[in-house]
Amino acid sequence: MRILMVHGRSQGGKVADEVRDIWAKTLQRGFAAANVVWPAGIALDFPYYADVLDALAVKAALPDTENVIAKGSGSNAPFEQFLQSALAEMQLNAAISDVEVQAALDPAAPQEKGVQNWWWVQAIARTIDRRLHHTANFTIERFLRDVYVYVTQRDVTQRVNAIVEAALTSEPTIVIGHSLGSVVAYNVLRANRSRLDLRAFITVGSPLGLRAISSKLGIVENPAGAGNWYNAYDQRDVVALNPLSDRYFPADPAIENSNHVRNETGNRHGIVGYLNDVDVAARIAAALE
Repeated sequence: MRILMVHGRSQGGKVADEVRDIWAKTLQRGFAAANVVWPAGIALDFPYYADVLDALAVKAALPDTENVIAKGSGSNAPFEQFLQSALAEMQLNAAISDVEVQAALDPAAPQEKGVQNWWWVQAIARTIDRRLHHTANFTIERFLRDVYVYVTQRDVTQRVNAIVEAALTSEPTIVIGHSLGSVVAYNVLRANRSRLDLRAFITVGSPLGLRAISSKLGIVENPAGAGNWYNAYDQRDVVALNPLSDRYFPADPAIENSNHVRNETGNRHGIVGYLNDVDVAARIAAALE
């Protein structure tokens, strides 16, 4: 039996084995909290694509809200529309009031509400970042940039997927995807379901419930089959506010969702706050039996 761990963004410049060890040790703590014995001889696969993604994201040179405000819109209209749509969706899903956004808006800027005002779009991003407790190396704009590059640029998708696909074997496997890694794992499973003995697909902190993202993936589906996809999230995690339900991710067969997690990391999104969760660990343990 193997566990294939697919990491999210903001992992660039790190040592792959060290990141894998953080995942493994955290999951072991989750097993202990769930009173489950860590199985001897379990193989942990950790395909590391972070440096490749970072380099490709830099090469893409996508504008951020500062660029759009300074130079005007239109330099990359598809991405600008994605950013507007995703941030507006996040504001709604996170129940961020216009009053909160207004407080983050430059008093000298145009005060019109709505995503046609780029100052307003920037204020939404700033408001979300404040909820992330200024976590190092994570802003919502960076996150959305990396997701967009992965889901829309074919060469990026192929190169990242190839790194993960190289770790696939014919052995019974549990796949765990975190954050952007859940999107990568989803695409890899769709393309490789016939060559993988998949025992469970576990997603945590997944942004697949954002329509701005899922709309870029074509017809959504459940590549894990009935009863084999478990999606856990923290309702305070602005990246993963929506369940993968009929309303947000209408896959057939249905995906099992759980919003019970209380992620203790600074942005409520970190992998440590998901893998040490008792119920998440228990589901992984059950799939190992």
